[in-house]
Amino acid sequence: MERKEEIWNLDPQEPDQEETSKETSSEIDKMASAAITVSTAAVAAIKTVIGIQSRIFTRLAMRRKFLLREHDDLDDLERMVENTAAVRLRAVVESSIDSLKALMCSCLFQSPAVLAGLIDELYIMERAFWVQPGRSEWWEKVVLPHWDDPLWQENFRMSRQTFMELCDMLRPVLERQTTNMRAPITVEKQLAIAIWKLATPDSYRSVAECFGVGRSTVSRIVMEVCQALYDVYHHVVHLTGSQEVMKGFAAKGFPHCIGAIDTTHIPIIAPAHRATEYINSKGYYSMVLQALVDHEGRFTDVYAGRSGKVHDARIFRSSPIFRAMNQGTFGPNMTMDMKGEKVKPVILGDPAYPLLPWLMAPYSGHLDTVKQLFNDTLSHCRMVVEYAFERLRGRWRCLLSRLDVRERYAPRVIVACCILHNICESKGEPLQEGWEEAVRSVSRSYQQPERQPVYVSNPHAREIRDLFCAYIERRERWK
Repeated sequence: MERKEEIWNLDPQEPDQEETSKETSSEIDKMASAAITVSTAAVAAIKTVIGIQSRIFTRLAMRRKFLLREHDDLDDLERMVENTAAVRLRAVVESSIDSLKALMCSCLFQSPAVLAGLIDELYIMERAFWVQPGRSEWWEKVVLPHWDDPLWQENFRMSRQTFMELCDMLRPVLERQTTNMRAPITVEKQLAIAIWKLATPDSYRSVAECFGVGRSTVSRIVMEVCQALYDVYHHVVHLTGSQEVMKGFAAKGFPHCIGAIDTTHIPIIAPAHRATEYINSKGYYSMVLQALVDHEGRFTDVYAGRSGKVHDARIFRSSPIFRAMNQGTFGPNMTMDMKGEKVKPVILGDPAYPLLPWLMAPYSGHLDTVKQLFNDTLSHCRMVVEYAFERLRGRWRCLLSRLDVRERYAPRVIVACCILHNICESKGEPLQEGWEEAVRSVSRSYQQPERQPVYVSNPHAREIRDLFCAYIERRERWK
């Protein structure tokens, strides 16, 4: 009897503990059931909001299909619906997660199994909120791991190596901080979205479906990448190696030249305000790009943003290059002796530009053989501008037809395309077969306006032009 009592006395409270354990298990089951109820309700609410958003977008798409032209009010409505849905979804998720966190804290030290179940429910809610049905992982699972250089050059207008170098340079500007809700879009994906939009005539919705993001996200990324390109790479649109540039133009026939200048009209969508000011002489809405180009077709100065109705000479006189050349702050500080005259470096223009001491325009009227030789030489050297514009449009096809951004953002996109053009040219990225033909084909629908000649000149400018004319004639005679 004593041995039996001793055994019982080893754990005199065992029956009470067993009862307590049952009560704790019951409480944990209640917590788990409450957690499942909260998460299930949250997921159902999320799916409801996403379904409503999808139906609204479907109706808007059907309405747009039967309209003959673009409607900014539809774009604004789509953006409002998407933003409202995002706010509503975020509120549902945050409130539900707060409830689940409270339940997790209550049973954190009581049951690892319940904790794991709650984590699974959080993951389900996160996926329901951030991943929309039907979105592919084409970029992560197809393009990045499997595309070779020919595919990269065809679709992104550059090799994979050049693309990755751009990512490394833009990373400090474009990289975003990871939050508790989701990981940010990678720099590589941001740059891919922007370049795809610039290199193709695809709509924002088409690009959004390719990369699995929202339409407004594509629009925002394109603007941010274009701004980042300007902030980081604005130095690539600059006159560097002026001696080499002058040697290059001299080899083409014109001495002491640091560039050729011209303009091109970029078609744009109808602006919301003062739209008639953007209609050019060919009858379509356009924005003018003025560019100075070196002997290899790279941009050394660009000026974009003026409406297509403004004359080229007026745009030229309001541009920074006009002030810089007048002040002598653009180009090398050197002169060339021509029969005792110290001539500063010049740029080449067509008849739409005024004849200035530093801007050579062709002769007009009745021409003798010497003046005709000058005009032919100047025209031959100026072909690099047309060649540069053709390559620019061939790579970045968003400039071929109507540029579908608001007029206040259009200059940013145009300049970004010029920056990317210079980067591709410096890296030796080739233009693939068919790109230039596509430019010529589409350009028939958006023909460049006829350029009105300008007959303003000053005596000193005519003297300098005569000196260049005589120099070219003597060199031709010595050959």
